[in-house]
Amino acid sequence: MSDDGTRPSTPPADPTAADPPPWVVSFDAIGAADLPAVGGKGANLGELTRAGFPVPGGFCVTTRAWRAHVAGHARFEALLERLDALAPDDLDGVRALGAEIRAALVERAMPEPVAEAVRAAWRAVGEQHAYAVRSSATAEDLPTASFAGQQDTYLNIMGEEALLDRVRACWASLYTDRAILYRARNRVPHRQVALSVVVQRLVRPRTSGILFTADPVTGHRGHTSIDAGFGLGEALVSGLVDADLYVVEARTGREITTKIGDKALAIEWVEGGGTRTVDLPDEKRRARVLSVEELARLVDLGRRIEAHYGCPQDIEWCFAGRELFVVQARPITSLYPLPDPPAPGDGHKIYGCFNHFQVMTDAMPPLALDIWRRLFPFGRSVDDRVPSPLAVPAGGRLYLDLAPLLRRRVPRRVMRAALGQVDRLAQAAVDGLLRRPGFADGPRASMARVARFMAPKVARLVAGLLWRDPVKWRAAAEAETEAFVARHVARLDAARAPAQIGAQVAEASRVMMAALFDLLPPLVLCGLVSGRLLGRMAGPAHAADAEALTRGLAGNVTTDMDLAVGDLADVARGRPAVAAALRGGTLDRAALAELEGGSAFVAALDDFLDRYGARAPSEIDLSRPRWRERPGSVLQAVIGNLSHGEAGAHRAHHRRLTVEAEAAGERLVAAADRGVLGPLRRWWARRLLRRQRTLAGLREHPKFAIVRIFDAMRRALLRLGALRVEAGELARAEDVWLFTLDELSGPGDLRARADVVRAAFEHHRTLSPPRIMTADGEIPPAHADSDAPEGTLVGSPASAGIVEGVVRVIRDPHGETLHKGEILVAPFTDPGWTPLFINAAGLVMEVGGRMTHGSVVAREYGLPAVVGLPGATEKLRTGMRVRVDGERGWVEILDDGEGPEEDAA
Repeated sequence: MSDDGTRPSTPPADPTAADPPPWVVSFDAIGAADLPAVGGKGANLGELTRAGFPVPGGFCVTTRAWRAHVAGHARFEALLERLDALAPDDLDGVRALGAEIRAALVERAMPEPVAEAVRAAWRAVGEQHAYAVRSSATAEDLPTASFAGQQDTYLNIMGEEALLDRVRACWASLYTDRAILYRARNRVPHRQVALSVVVQRLVRPRTSGILFTADPVTGHRGHTSIDAGFGLGEALVSGLVDADLYVVEARTGREITTKIGDKALAIEWVEGGGTRTVDLPDEKRRARVLSVEELARLVDLGRRIEAHYGCPQDIEWCFAGRELFVVQARPITSLYPLPDPPAPGDGHKIYGCFNHFQVMTDAMPPLALDIWRRLFPFGRSVDDRVPSPLAVPAGGRLYLDLAPLLRRRVPRRVMRAALGQVDRLAQAAVDGLLRRPGFADGPRASMARVARFMAPKVARLVAGLLWRDPVKWRAAAEAETEAFVARHVARLDAARAPAQIGAQVAEASRVMMAALFDLLPPLVLCGLVSGRLLGRMAGPAHAADAEALTRGLAGNVTTDMDLAVGDLADVARGRPAVAAALRGGTLDRAALAELEGGSAFVAALDDFLDRYGARAPSEIDLSRPRWRERPGSVLQAVIGNLSHGEAGAHRAHHRRLTVEAEAAGERLVAAADRGVLGPLRRWWARRLLRRQRTLAGLREHPKFAIVRIFDAMRRALLRLGALRVEAGELARAEDVWLFTLDELSGPGDLRARADVVRAAFEHHRTLSPPRIMTADGEIPPAHADSDAPEGTLVGSPASAGIVEGVVRVIRDPHGETLHKGEILVAPFTDPGWTPLFINAAGLVMEVGGRMTHGSVVAREYGLPAVVGLPGATEKLRTGMRVRVDGERGWVEILDDGEGPEEDAA
């Protein structure tokens, strides 16, 4: 280090030297590893400079200088204590404390050694130049959060005193109101962040702007998006002008979109320091900012910077005369990750989100994704113990490559119809992509393989419709399913050595989906097709009867489970001490068992968990605790059930639905008996009715079989995690979820990688997964047409009927209770949520379609339901009064209530 406290432009020969960090460091001595000393912006500028990109010269005042400035600052420390105690949503408190903190930092004199180092670096770059002084926080311009614009920037700073003043002002801007709130929202502790200050020579730009190497709106990785304006870029960054927009196909240079903005003003620098805002003449404000040649240079620069960093970049640039400069580059943090590894083959790809199709959009850790990839028998031989190449992870979710099947006429019709039932918005997005030129030119699914997969199932379906006895067929299929589940559960529970566990998990994953697809779906389809055919025979006048036929089905495991929850509530209802404790929030089994009548209730709970303990909210994620481990959501449903009604009311309600469905079936049969062939039609209609009532209730059986095997897999994999902990290869057994099965099956210490993978998973949990995505990362728009009144929230109709009620937004059924008569508003539901349906008056979900779990259960319970309403849990709040129209898919807000307590009482 030189005597003046600056680091020379050439790094020292020994990078491990024990010298303390310098006060100031030149751009050309900074690399990406220097982020703790120079912050995100400074590290990026240094990295760009050393890589040879055209960056105006400058230096960074390091975080060591910031810490020296606040060291021993008693007032600052006291204010931080108050800030740490402040609620993140206390805006008035944030404003008041932020102002006090900034004043305390600006008023404090800069330590003289720091000031002298800044002066020396400034003289080295050139006293005659104007400078931009920008803050660079250590939690800024990171791959997962940009923190852009949270601290202050000062332009055209000239002279020693002005420079030192602006450095102090930048330090203070670490505590602007917006920076405080942004850190709180991103859960970054205030004390964890330090500030460097970037001092960069300011070039006098003719034009400037922002370049995204991937389209930030659509996500398309092959499209470069450029905003451009005249003068300094501050007008554009601050949103003061309607800038030009150019979207360019990076590979060919073709302009896809050119929008010339109405650039009413520009910010220019003033000789001697400072800036001014000027109005532009009409001919210039509507003139094109960039020439074709300049666009090409910018696109090329963007591609080279992206290649250097290995990820899409947000780049600030300017032209000074004909010379092009980069003044900043940072990762684009708003893009959803691409599938990794991508599905094989060339051409256009259409990825569909499996999580959306399963109505569970939370991120899943790597091992859960790996197991699901092994379950899918598509794209590989059934004998292969490898993941399906057509099921790929992206952002903690699983995406299926739909394109090969969509390029075939018959599979395309089937898939579009299925998407229409599961998610109308996904169907709309797919339809838009199918119309694009060139889509049909990619690889297609082998129809021979499709036929081999589907033929046995179709043959069983036809046999079931025409001659098989549905009662015997169901009994045989259920017995074979139970034997299959018991066999694999026993093998998984018996596995003890790491190699055994890995082998049994891989084997169960390999055969599970294929075996269960052969066993149960033909019966379910037979029941559904029979109901559909019966409805058509009766005619559209009997649509309500056809809908009623789906209720009160015998042997539906989800309905049986909900009835069992009601039975459990009746056990508690007959034991006042237990009921009172549950209403008071006591969920501990041991505490409940100590109460009068508690042992009987706990025994009934254990019986319930023996049958249904493998279930859980978000149960497709193996990492989620099962009910047998955390029965909290079951007990919450019991509490909600205790708030109303009498013993046996749930059973009486189900019997009423069954009687109504049977009466509706008789009316459908009678309506089919018409015309010359009336007697024959009546005979066929009665056969269809018997099949519908016998087989349609099996709809949830395949998933129930899978989750019971998942339960055993979970136990086995946690044993494997414990063994790796004993071997010193994992820190915790639960870290097993952070690695794939292949990674866990081999030897090696995984502890160092665990933190990295965990951080990536935590980031994935913050992302909102798109329903449909292309191989280029493009998220196509999806809109559902509607003639709803203004202000009405519009989703997809899922279960007919209209109901008015009070909203209860529930995100975690483990810890939240739905009271009788409330409208359940949830991000999604799966069988682990269905105990809540006992108390619901209606349902609103952010995802899903007519045939997804929540919709089907809502119809079985006779609840109006609207699904596929993005952002419902944010737009609706607990305590609001709404009208849910399940026939039109509308949710109308009637009263913007503040609290749920009075309504829920």
